Amino acid sequence: MVAGRVRSARQEMANPLYRNAYALMLNTVVNSGFGLVYWIFAARVFSTEEVGRGNALVNLMMMISVLTSLNFGQAIVRFLPTAGRDSSSLIRLAYGVSTATAVLGAAGVMTYCHLAYAQGDPLYVSPGFGAWFVVSTAAWSVWSLQDQMFTGLRSAMWVVLKNGVYGLVKLGLLVVVALLAVEDGVFTSWSAPVIAMLVPFALLIARRLLPRHAEESAALPDAGAPDRVTMGRYMAGDYLGQVFNQAMSSFLPVLVVMVISQAASAYLLPAQTVFLAMSMLSVAITSALVVEGARDPERAHVFARAVLRRICVIVLPAAAVVGLAAPLLLWFYGPQYVENSTLVLQLLMVSMLPRVIVTLWMAKSRLANRTGGLAVQQLVHAIIVLGGVPLLAPALGVDAVGWAWLAGELLLAIVFTPSVIRWLRRPAPPTRPADDDTRPIGGPDDRTHEFPRVDHP
Repeated sequence: MVAGRVRSARQEMANPLYRNAYALMLNTVVNSGFGLVYWIFAARVFSTEEVGRGNALVNLMMMISVLTSLNFGQAIVRFLPTAGRDSSSLIRLAYGVSTATAVLGAAGVMTYCHLAYAQGDPLYVSPGFGAWFVVSTAAWSVWSLQDQMFTGLRSAMWVVLKNGVYGLVKLGLLVVVALLAVEDGVFTSWSAPVIAMLVPFALLIARRLLPRHAEESAALPDAGAPDRVTMGRYMAGDYLGQVFNQAMSSFLPVLVVMVISQAASAYLLPAQTVFLAMSMLSVAITSALVVEGARDPERAHVFARAVLRRICVIVLPAAAVVGLAAPLLLWFYGPQYVENSTLVLQLLMVSMLPRVIVTLWMAKSRLANRTGGLAVQQLVHAIIVLGGVPLLAPALGVDAVGWAWLAGELLLAIVFTPSVIRWLRRPAPPTRPADDDTRPIGGPDDRTHEFPRVDHP
């Protein structure tokens, strides 16, 4: 029986859809774990002021990177799997655009911080540090883009290795800068490993993975990079949706402070952090779906059924466990958090259920190159949440965030459910019925692995 389970697990991991999905989910866990340990340790060895400035600078760097990347990463996930011999040019374009826009955006922000704030202000930067920040932001943009490249190349296990090594090096460097009393040590320990590790992984992509992928994907029907109009429209809609989503996530704590209190914003923090981590698990699985669906559009709905089953078996039970264990988890923050954060965390975990429908609809839209709808969907959700919190806050306090978020997800799920169900219910192509995954995970007949073999670490 054990041998059968091992054999079934090996067959499942031989399937690029599942291998990429599980690797990206593991990467989410690795990133979240290292991030938690990093900030706990930083709080132990640095002063509150140094941690606060470091946290602000790190988040500023990441925000600039997100806003200036034009969401090129999602375009890579969508189009690199079928780019064929145009794969190299597509990656060079992504590198060039992301680097240039990150440099311009970071340089503008650093110039403002240098001129607008006096020395001694937490946001003041010297010219030397400003230059380091610009280089770090450009490197972070490329570093993040490489995760999407590994995903599009169907080699997501490298993402886990890459970010795992980075997490360890970052922690080690944090100890070093603390011992040496390096100025802005938190930001330095976060950014320096990225710059050091960027080139080796770029060479891995360029010299090993990319040539093999270009040769293999050249045999696909309609292989090649999309034309500029298609690429531009795809990125425009997806980027606009990302801006709405980023604005909502960033502004929500500020809104809670404005309409409730500073303490309420603190109570929101652990619930929002856990929810974002859980959401990333679903995003990881559907990213693998987009890659395989792009390569084989006729079977995209078959892959979607398999992905839905994995979400129901892995992500939703995990959300249920977190919701039930919310008081215990929040106990580590203190009794005030148990009292004030429990319900909002539980409501956010409940919203993971309708979120499944929304996530599948987003993957379906990306595969159809209809990203304008993604922008509308993100805008509607932002309006419901940011508009609902002030309306509900007088009666519900910080729990208003959970109820508003759940209402937004439920409304979107109701709208998208008919479209998603029609997509999932499409009959499987008659030539490969084994791809219709309706069997239990790990069972002897659970096989949707008729894909070309891909080497991985």
